[in-house]
Amino acid sequence: MISVNNLSVIYGDRKLFDKMAFYVSPKDKIGLVGKNGAGKSTLLKTVIGEQLPTSGDVSIPNDYIIGYLPQEMKHNEHNTIIEEASLAFSEINVMQERIDAITEELNVRTDYQTDSYANLIQELNEINDRLNILDIDHMTEKIERILKGLGFTNRDMNQPMNTFSGGWKMRVELAKILLQEPNLLLLDEPTNHLDIESIQWLEDFLTASSSSIMLISHDRDFLDNITNRTIEISKGKIYDYKFPYSKYLVQRKDELEKQKAAYKNQQKYIADTEILINKFRAKKNKASFAQSLIKKTRQIRTN
Repeated sequence: MISVNNLSVIYGDRKLFDKMAFYVSPKDKIGLVGKNGAGKSTLLKTVIGEQLPTSGDVSIPNDYIIGYLPQEMKHNEHNTIIEEASLAFSEINVMQERIDAITEELNVRTDYQTDSYANLIQELNEINDRLNILDIDHMTEKIERILKGLGFTNRDMNQPMNTFSGGWKMRVELAKILLQEPNLLLLDEPTNHLDIESIQWLEDFLTASSSSIMLISHDRDFLDNITNRTIEISKGKIYDYKFPYSKYLVQRKDELEKQKAAYKNQQKYIADTEILINKFRAKKNKASFAQSLIKKTRQIRTN
């Protein structure tokens, strides 16, 4: 679980976020919504650590893996499509080296009952579990399947990155993130530059994925079909709803109408009260009553 704790991001006199707090649980698939400039992309950058908050923090468990698809990306232009996508598994080499080191150490140690020995066994099991999730025995097959799902053909696989447009390079980056099978996917407009078939494939993939998701998209159907939770950012605050985008719109509209009605009633109450204040202010036996009404209207205005 990720915990966002009293997060504030301030630019000069503008509070983009003001003590924002929420959790991302393992099964959450969150649609992140709000007006342009509300801070949706900045929130993703803050979670991944690219943007430092003014105050507050994001608590991330150890060994928690986050896959982040930004709107701007960098690639090795001379890699082929398949080579670039294979970089998703660069952690495998690190894990294999660690497995070799642990195995060598276990072979020479005899302190089987110690905590440090048990910790090594636990670490070894955790690495092997991660390798099983990545399914390295079928790595090439898996890379090709995801690339083809995103619209690449067999002929494309060995073509260099620099022969493709920015939109197709974005698909390679998306493939790398999906191949990692992270604990949390942060996706900023992932359907940009995708055709209908690729959008449908991605929708099916994300729906079936065991990863938590935070997703920014202007595609209403895409949000509805994937997400089970909607977080709106508005004026530095968040509004958290436990359902997809369309249902959120209905709920939010109802809330806004109630707020408008409450404000209208409040203004009417203040206006009526001010009439009473003016009526009783000059009367000695009503002066204290008038003062209590003045105090009450001040409290209402400040709340």
